[in-house]
Amino acid sequence: MSTKKDTQLDFEKEMIEIEQAEKERKKTYSTDSEKAKNKAVTRRIVTGGIFCFFALLGVISLISGIFNTGMKILDNEEQKQEYNALLAPLVMYDPLPFETPDQADQKVLLASSVWAAIMNEDMTMYETDEYGQPLLPAIDVDKYFAKIFGTQISLTHATFSDQDVEFVFNEEKKAYAIPATNFPTGFAPQVEKIKTSFSEKTLTVGYLSPSQSWADTGSGTLSKYMDYIFEKQDGQFCLVAVRESSMKVEVTQSSETTQQ
Repeated sequence: MSTKKDTQLDFEKEMIEIEQAEKERKKTYSTDSEKAKNKAVTRRIVTGGIFCFFALLGVISLISGIFNTGMKILDNEEQKQEYNALLAPLVMYDPLPFETPDQADQKVLLASSVWAAIMNEDMTMYETDEYGQPLLPAIDVDKYFAKIFGTQISLTHATFSDQDVEFVFNEEKKAYAIPATNFPTGFAPQVEKIKTSFSEKTLTVGYLSPSQSWADTGSGTLSKYMDYIFEKQDGQFCLVAVRESSMKVEVTQSSETTQQ
């Protein structure tokens, strides 16, 4: 009887141990499964985070690229306007092509520099001669000349005539007597393209004609294009040459028919 009871107890004990073992197995399986799920979730989170990071970088790069492109366009347009104003007095005289500044028509360089000073300075601030004409100091004329040509060459100051008006140079005062006259008319510049390298800048300049004043830019009919070549000298881009441009004015069919 005792043996039978012991056998039953052993069986029950064995069953309890089997149940506990099964519980431990299930618990271990559940834990491993949960760990696997957590790892998968973590992996997805990390992968998603990396994807979002690179996607954000792409968006930032795109926005930055658009912004930089926009800034370049704005900067380029601003440069064009600055060069339009700078070159207006020179373009007005339609200078012949030259490869060095000393080959250029010196009278054109002088006249354009005098007019640049007249248009940009307050002439009422200067002293006058006995005829009431303001005396424009040669040093101010040199200042506007240097803005284009730098210090590579110098102006030779002397009396000159322009559109039947004489600009007398006062040797004693080192100044020009500015007569009462209308502003000269001629071509007006329209800078179309600016190509810049480290030490050179090429401006393709459209010539607008007719113009009521050298300051009248942005209107008129395009007559031709010229290339203005600037080189960097002492940290400043200086005009060194004016050449015929490969860019040509398009002739419309109606214009061709009219010419025929």
